[in-house]
Amino acid sequence: MSFTISGRYGPGSIVLIITAGICAGIVSLSGRQDLISAALLVSSVILFLTGILLLTFSRPDSIDDRFVSLLQVQGTMNTCTVAAELGLSGLSCFIPKSRTKAPYVMHLIPVGDYSGELIDGSVFISGEECSGLLLPPVCLPLLNELKRSFQLTIPDSKEELSILIKEIAVDVLEVAGDLEVSWSGNGVHIRMDGFRLYRGCRQVSEESPACCTLSPCVICSLFATCISEGLERPVQVDRCVPEKSPGMVDIIYTVLS
Repeated sequence: MSFTISGRYGPGSIVLIITAGICAGIVSLSGRQDLISAALLVSSVILFLTGILLLTFSRPDSIDDRFVSLLQVQGTMNTCTVAAELGLSGLSCFIPKSRTKAPYVMHLIPVGDYSGELIDGSVFISGEECSGLLLPPVCLPLLNELKRSFQLTIPDSKEELSILIKEIAVDVLEVAGDLEVSWSGNGVHIRMDGFRLYRGCRQVSEESPACCTLSPCVICSLFATCISEGLERPVQVDRCVPEKSPGMVDIIYTVLS
């Protein structure tokens, strides 16, 4: 039988219990009966009880990251296959509702380049200025749940969007250990470290690097949707690449006029 400690507080609780044992052992071995020994003994008791309390409330992760990261892989590749068969080779764009008749940001996979014009139609759109596939973003259910459960509001400034994106990824969804957002003109560079869904991201990229720009995953779509909704401008996915270093993902968007 093997015994493992997992969860956010598991390792810390074990450290506290071991420290309590060390303190109690020092008092026992020293044989001193003074104020310092008494304080050390009280500290060991407090450490021990704190460790037990944390251990009680510690629980393992409910789902293994290795499996979660693969849930959307085949769906993403299927969408890319359909888009390729239809001759759609442009970079994905996330279009604010002010430029479509939809009630929310939409995901456009264009035939070629999209320059920010108004779009009339749904699903299969065809026109002189823009043709392609127009769909709700894959992040829509997740974004709606964040708005409902956390009263999420999308800010309209770059600085506040940077804070929001980091809070969503690191603090709320906990899919990344750290995240940096940098703005340069119309470009947005997002770098994630410790991305928990890295394995699936890597598998899609190995199938075809174009998959990540044709049909971005839920997280990349979520970031682009937030930026598009906040700034009321289309957002183009230029790059989404899992780095060779495990857990590192590099994302580049362009905010169109």
